[in-house]
Amino acid sequence: MHVLLGIETFGLIGGSERYALALAAELAERRHEVAVLCAKRESGDAATQTFVHAAFADDRASEAELAPLVADVRAFAPDVVLHLSGRARAPFRALLGASTRLVRFVQDHTLFCPSLNKLHADASPCTRPMGFECVKRYYTGGGCFGFRRELHRSAFDGLGGVLKQRGALADARRAARLLVASNYMRRELVAVGCEPERVDVVPYFTRSASTSLPPHEPDLATRDFVLGAREPLLFTPARLALPDKGVDFLLTALAKSRAPFRAVIAGSGPAEEWLRAKAREEGLAERVHFAGWQSAGAIEWLYARSAVVAFPSVWDEPFGLVGIEAMAHAKPVIAFDVGGVREWLVEGATGFAVARRDTDAFARALERVLGDSALSARLGRAARERVETEFRPARHLERLEAVLARA
Repeated sequence: MHVLLGIETFGLIGGSERYALALAAELAERRHEVAVLCAKRESGDAATQTFVHAAFADDRASEAELAPLVADVRAFAPDVVLHLSGRARAPFRALLGASTRLVRFVQDHTLFCPSLNKLHADASPCTRPMGFECVKRYYTGGGCFGFRRELHRSAFDGLGGVLKQRGALADARRAARLLVASNYMRRELVAVGCEPERVDVVPYFTRSASTSLPPHEPDLATRDFVLGAREPLLFTPARLALPDKGVDFLLTALAKSRAPFRAVIAGSGPAEEWLRAKAREEGLAERVHFAGWQSAGAIEWLYARSAVVAFPSVWDEPFGLVGIEAMAHAKPVIAFDVGGVREWLVEGATGFAVARRDTDAFARALERVLGDSALSARLGRAARERVETEFRPARHLERLEAVLARA
C-alpha cells in the first residue's frame, strides 16, 4: 500500500511527532511504500521519502502556493493519505481535493474546542460539546483557558473563533474516515456531530523496553542523582506547562507523602521556574530533581531505574503515551482519572487512577506502591503483559491497516 503521512513537523517534538516517526518506520518494515508530507523536517530516517512544503502549515496559503504540494501528492499517487496533525485549513482542503482516500487522525482537542484543551478559564474541565455554550462563556462567563475576551483585540473574535472551529470540523468530516486513539476521543467527536460509524479507535503503540529504543545514560547531574539515591525512584516525564500537565499537583502530593522516595521530573516548558520554586517551597528541593529535556534513550534509562511512574495530567488527556511506555518497563502507574487514561490503566491491576486534582488520594496511592514491593512487582508484571497484548506495534498496525483499507 502507498501511504502518505501528513504532519506539520517531522521530528522529535511532542507525542504526535514521536508517533509519526515511529509509524513511518513500522509501516516501512511491513513493506508499505511510505512518504511524509510536512512543512518542516527535523529528523527521521533519511531513507523516508519526504515532501517539504512550508505551505502545509499556512492557513492562508493560496491555491498557487499549494500547487507544488498537490503536484507531489499526485505524483506519489497514495492509496491513502493519513493526516496526523495540522490546524491549517487551506492545505487540508488541498489534500481533500488531491485524494478522496484521506483519513484524519484526531490526536487532540484542537478540532472540536476553540480553547484547544477543554479547560475553562479557571482550569476546570469542560464537559460540553463545542457550540453556543462556547460563545456564551466567552462573552458572559469568563471564557475558557485559551479562549477568553482579554486574549483578543476585537469583541467579535469570540464568535469568529467558534465559526472558524466549526468550519475546520466540517472539513474534517469530509475525510473518508476519522481515527482516534481512545474511546474518550471517539465520544468527543460523536458529541460534535461526527457519524459514529466513520470514527475508528486505534490505540497508540510503544516501542519502549525493546531493541528498537536502546537506553543510554542521561546528563551527569541526573545520572548521579539517580544512582546516588537509596530511596525508590519516582519518575515523571512531562512538559512543564500549566494548567494541563499537573506537575504542580504532583509536587503537592509528594509533599504530603510519608513514603521515602527520590523523584526525577524530565521535561521543559514555560512553567519550569515556577515549578522549581514550588518544589523549594514544599520542602522538596533535595528530593526532586528537574532533569530538563531528555532524549528518548535517556528516558528509557530513567524508566528502567524507576520504582513507579507518576502521570499527573489534570486535563482530559486524549490517551497518554507515557502510561504505556512505563507499563512496557513493568512499572506501575499512578495517574489522575482523566480523558483516555482508563483505556490503558486498569485500576488495581496495572496501577491506580484517583480523582482529578485529589492530591491526598494521589499521595496515598504513591505510599501504597512505594511501601509494598510485592504489590509493585505484581502491578508491574500485569502492566507489561497488557502492553505486550494490546500496545505493541504489530497489534497497532493490524488495526490501522484495516482502517486504511476501509478508506
